[in-house]
Amino acid sequence: MEELTKRQSQVLDFIKSYMEKNGFAPSIRDIMKHFNFKSPRAAHKHLIILEKKGYIERKNVSRGIKMMPKSGEIFATETLAPVSGKIAAGDAIEAIQTISDYIPIPTNFFPKNYEYFSLRVEGNSMIEAQIKSGDFVLIRKQDYAMDGDIVVALIDGNEATLKRYKRLNEDEVLLVPENKSMKEIKVKADRLKIQGKMVGLIRVL
Repeated sequence: MEELTKRQSQVLDFIKSYMEKNGFAPSIRDIMKHFNFKSPRAAHKHLIILEKKGYIERKNVSRGIKMMPKSGEIFATETLAPVSGKIAAGDAIEAIQTISDYIPIPTNFFPKNYEYFSLRVEGNSMIEAQIKSGDFVLIRKQDYAMDGDIVVALIDGNEATLKRYKRLNEDEVLLVPENKSMKEIKVKADRLKIQGKMVGLIRVL
């Protein structure tokens, strides 16, 4: 086993602790900021060395670091959730399907037999559920919902919103904000398509 320098060991320990705390790997800028590196290049250089020495494996996506057994830590295999644009926590907005990035998520938290995607939240209609504008919500793909689920709902095929789901009757659904100052959205069931259920949240501080 190739020995690590003191700084390389510190970077590896930071990656481990970050993953244990957040459930996903740090970005290049997270590493740069933590160690006060003057440029992303310095952080990137340490990752190259850690990979060459067999302690990590890198994927060509943001936060795409995987710990190897050699590091002394066994992390569950990760799956990649595409970041598919933005979602309104407020009035419904035009749905955006373009994939802009990928977020690695650990499968010990989120089973591999489901598909996942992530959306950036815009607006404040879900703040009382601790979902803030700028957060990323992790969504499990499914076309159904139970009362009380927080869902991505598509209205009339082109407007998407993040709300709590409530079935009123066979013909109507209520999309409920978690903000007492905002109104509920009542919609005919045949105008609504469930895109998925929220199962996680990522916040960059």
